[in-house]
Amino acid sequence: MNRTRLIFKSISEIVGGDGMAVITLTDMDEKRAISVVCDSAMMYQIGIRKSDAKEKNKFLPEVMASMLCDFTDITRFEINVHNIVDGEYKTTIMNIDTLDLHQIRLSDAILLSIVANVPIYIDSQLMYKQSSFYNGASDRMAIPINTLDTEKLKEELGKAVENEDYRLASQIKEELNKRERT
Repeated sequence: MNRTRLIFKSISEIVGGDGMAVITLTDMDEKRAISVVCDSAMMYQIGIRKSDAKEKNKFLPEVMASMLCDFTDITRFEINVHNIVDGEYKTTIMNIDTLDLHQIRLSDAILLSIVANVPIYIDSQLMYKQSSFYNGASDRMAIPINTLDTEKLKEELGKAVENEDYRLASQIKEELNKRERT
């Protein structure tokens, strides 16, 4: 499997997104980026790690990562994103030595990566399909509709029809139909 290493670039609140935020991850060359939708709680948690907050080392993720280091070499773990199903990136943490896998939400895996410096990789074909060109100077980021959960898609479909944006409504309906078939 060809894969691409991802790095955390930023997190931003979605204006009018009812407590939703977007995490931006880029490839190592910062040429392409994927967006990951998360909730406001994760936005807060990641925001703390990117700030100068005092006593971060007492927070649960940092304590757990420290405890894990007492028992194993944390550099022997990696995070792998291998698919997207019903708006959710399928993500695992893998022990490189034992090949043990544990499923995890991608947003939680990103937090773990930030806290414990665990590398994140994505299947290269999935990266190409889901990513867009990265422009660090831009304040906008595209969110592929297949990364939204079904309930959010239905909500956005209603908004698109209400705003008479029939092109967007058609794209959303197509994604919803695709999910119903699978």
